[in-house]
Amino acid sequence: MYKIRVMRIRINDIECRFRQGRYEIIKWQPNCYYGKEAEYIEDGWIHENGFYRRNQSGIHEDCFKNPETCYTIATLDYRKGEACCDMKTVGNRLLELSKPERVDFFVVYEYAEDRIQEEELAREEDVEF
Repeated sequence: MYKIRVMRIRINDIECRFRQGRYEIIKWQPNCYYGKEAEYIEDGWIHENGFYRRNQSGIHEDCFKNPETCYTIATLDYRKGEACCDMKTVGNRLLELSKPERVDFFVVYEYAEDRIQEEELAREEDVEF
C-alpha cells in the first residue's frame, strides 16, 4: 500500500510543503506577535474564546506562539496526463519577492516538481514510497 511521505523542501525563507490536500510554496517571515502576549494584555486586549479582542479587532492566541509566520505564494497541482505540475500564483506575491528570494523560489519549485512526480508515480504504481 502506498504511504505518503511528508514533503518539505525549504531554502532560506521559501518552502514547498503538502498541506490541506495540496502542494503549496510558502514564504516564512518573522512573526511580529511572537512573545508579545503580555504587551497586548497590558494594552487592554481581552482574552476570550481563543482570541484577544479590542474594539472591532481580534488576534488568535496561536499568533503569539511561533517565531515565524508564513503565507502562500503559489500552489502546485499535479496533472497526471501531462506528468507535471501546474503552478498557480496568489496575486502578485511572486513578483513581490526580492531577487534572492525569487532564486530560492525557483530552486524550491524545481526540487518540488521532481519530488511530486516521484510521489505521484509511486501512487500510481501503489508501492511503498
